Amino acid sequence: MTHIRLFTLLCFTILMLVGCIQPSTSPSTQPDDETAIIKSAVTYLDNRKWLLSDENGRQATIQSITVDDRYELFDARFEGTRAWLVTFPPDSQRTVEIPQVLVESESNEVIGYLTSE
Repeated sequence: MTHIRLFTLLCFTILMLVGCIQPSTSPSTQPDDETAIIKSAVTYLDNRKWLLSDENGRQATIQSITVDDRYELFDARFEGTRAWLVTFPPDSQRTVEIPQVLVESESNEVIGYLTSE
């Protein structure tokens, strides 16, 4: 009888601990991944002549988003999928802000952009 109570108590404790574990809210990218994502965005912007020659993306930020119809997509099949949104900080020296760039989460290929307002 004592073994049954101990087993029950052990099972209850395990279930309580598992139920209390919170999912990780930290970003799922590692620094190497972030570098590759930003490099894809910088290369795209540089090819379009939308980037100042001294901009290297060091201060760019990355955010995981669900792609919607606000973005200028190269292929409509990406709408509704997850992608990285690369944003460059504003600069008082620029007359036009750098567009935000969408980078596909698996291949790190640029799939679209959002021009600044």
